[in-house]
Amino acid sequence: MKLVRFSTNGQSPRLGALQGERIADLQASVAATLVKRGVTRAQEIAAALVPQSTREFLEGGIATEGALKSVTEWVTVPRGSARLHAPIVDPAKFICIGLNYKDHAEEAGMQPPKEPPIFPKWNTAILDPGEPILRPRGEKTLDWEVELGVVIGKTARYVSKEGALDYVWGYTIINDASARTFQMITSQWGAGKICDTLAPVGPYIADRSEVPDPHVLDLKTWVNGTLMQNGNTKNLIFDVRYLVSYLSSLITLQPGDLIATGTPAGVGFTRKPPVVLGPGDTVKLEITGLGTLENPVKEA
Repeated sequence: MKLVRFSTNGQSPRLGALQGERIADLQASVAATLVKRGVTRAQEIAAALVPQSTREFLEGGIATEGALKSVTEWVTVPRGSARLHAPIVDPAKFICIGLNYKDHAEEAGMQPPKEPPIFPKWNTAILDPGEPILRPRGEKTLDWEVELGVVIGKTARYVSKEGALDYVWGYTIINDASARTFQMITSQWGAGKICDTLAPVGPYIADRSEVPDPHVLDLKTWVNGTLMQNGNTKNLIFDVRYLVSYLSSLITLQPGDLIATGTPAGVGFTRKPPVVLGPGDTVKLEITGLGTLENPVKEA
C-alpha cells in the first residue's frame, strides 16, 4: 500500500491509498462495504476502524488491517483531481539522525560518529508537497537534505537489530531542510532544524511490501533542475535495523513515530563556493520507490 493524505474541492484531508491513477478513500471504502453487507451503523464503525489521522490509523494495527482486507466496494477519485498532503502530520515523535553517511561527514569535515547523533523536529516543521519552504527571518544559508523517512508501525522497546524491520510500517521522503546560520550558533543543532516548514514530507508512505529492502535505494536532490545529491542507502553508517534497535533501547517507539535517517553528500553549505536556497528556488527530492517531493522556497 502507498498511504496518502488527500483532499478534493478544498475539503479536509482524508486517508487514501494510491491505486494507479486513482486514490481509494479508505474510510469511505470500508463504510461502503459495510453498507453493502447491511450494517446500519456503517459510517460510525468505519470511522472507528479507519480514522483520518495517520498515527491513529497505524495504532489500529490488525483491526485496521482486517477492515481494509475485507473491502469489496472501493470508493475512489482520480489522482489528478486530488491534492496530496504530507502523509503524516501528527507523529508522537519526529526523530532525526545526523551525520549518517560517511561521505556527508567527510564533506562537513567531521569524523563519522561512533553512535547516531539524535535531534528532534516538531510537527510544526512538517510541510505538504508543493507548499513553500519558508526561509526563516535572518537566515541566509538555508540548505537541503534528502533523507529516507522511516514510519514505525507497532510499539518497539529493546528490539534486536535482527527483528527491527518487523516494527517498521513503511517509508517516505523527508527534506531535512536546515537553517545553517542558526544551526551553527551553538554546539547543538536544534535551532537550525526546528523552524516551521523545514520538514517537507511525502508524497506517500510506502509500506514494507512496496520497499522490501530499504538499504538499496537511490536518493537524489535537484535544485532548480540541477542535480545536487546522488547517494544510496547502502552507504548508511547506521542502517535502518540499527537505528530502530538503538532508538528502542533509549525510548519506546510508537506507531506513527517518524525517523529521518540522515542525508548523503551534496548539501549546499559544504560547496565551494556555498550554494544556498532563497526565494524563487525549487527543491525536488527523489528516492527509489517513494516518488518525488518538490517544494518552492519563499521568505517567511
